[in-house]
Amino acid sequence: MSKEQPKSYKAPHDVYVGGKYYKAGEIFVTTEPKGDKWEDVGKAEKAATDAEQPIPGDAPIESLDLAALKALAATKHVNPEGMNKKDLIAAIKAANEPKL
Repeated sequence: MSKEQPKSYKAPHDVYVGGKYYKAGEIFVTTEPKGDKWEDVGKAEKAATDAEQPIPGDAPIESLDLAALKALAATKHVNPEGMNKKDLIAAIKAANEPKL
């Protein structure tokens, strides 16, 4: 049994497909049959569009709880004993600074 290969499309109108909403002109990928006025998008165009999308970063260190900060401190060789959250954040940031 062969599954349909996903294809990339772009539509001149808003599209709701696969449980997700896409605005007009936005590239989307689906295995659904091609809809009315959908344009096929080549691999090069899709790759170029994907490259322009921001990559999600890590959560800001200030939003971490104390247990998470202690775990992060251990990976930076920072001893968290006796430090409050503010001091621990400062120590982790200092450990990230390049050594001269």
